[in-house]
Amino acid sequence: MSDKYTLTVKNDSTQTGSFCIYQEHPDTNVGNITTLAWLAKAAHPTTRLEFAWEIDYDFVWAKTTELRPGTIVRTSQAWPANLSTRNQVDFDFTNKAYTFTNQSQGGYEDNLYINQTQRVRTSEAAVGIGMSGKGTFLVESQPNMKIVMTPKPTYWLVFGHFQEGEVLDIETVTKTACKLEFKGTTNMDVVLKSDNTWEIK
Repeated sequence: MSDKYTLTVKNDSTQTGSFCIYQEHPDTNVGNITTLAWLAKAAHPTTRLEFAWEIDYDFVWAKTTELRPGTIVRTSQAWPANLSTRNQVDFDFTNKAYTFTNQSQGGYEDNLYINQTQRVRTSEAAVGIGMSGKGTFLVESQPNMKIVMTPKPTYWLVFGHFQEGEVLDIETVTKTACKLEFKGTTNMDVVLKSDNTWEIK
């Protein structure tokens, strides 16, 4: 069982919005990766909230062709994975529907492998990885394409108007985001101050 991470956030600004956590871009063999708002909770001024998670990876896909910033992606399927013995899966189109199949051990530890079959249709779905059952990164489907992702479980916190599963414009949100570095701890306390800057307690 993996460690449980806890993030406590407080909104000391004058704005009502949502705290949103997204993850550091993984190393990968494909381009055009879409980053999703992984966890999000709304907060009025003076509100304190808590996020909690474990580093439990998933293979995820969604039946969507819209991966533009602002689009809300609903995960269609999530299969638990790990970085050693269950780190490879096939993504297939069979009996008129997409599904994961043939989960197994991939070539190298610390990677997650998704083998898209010849029946997968170009850009008809989005496939990728998640954590704790919720999507973190997606790419458009392509037939006969093998996706390799090496996760880097580093987290960023941003405040604004976000929903879980929302496609993020990373260049824009990162300008005002706070990097969360859990070094030697699994608990962190962060405040959004009245001048809309961050303070890590």
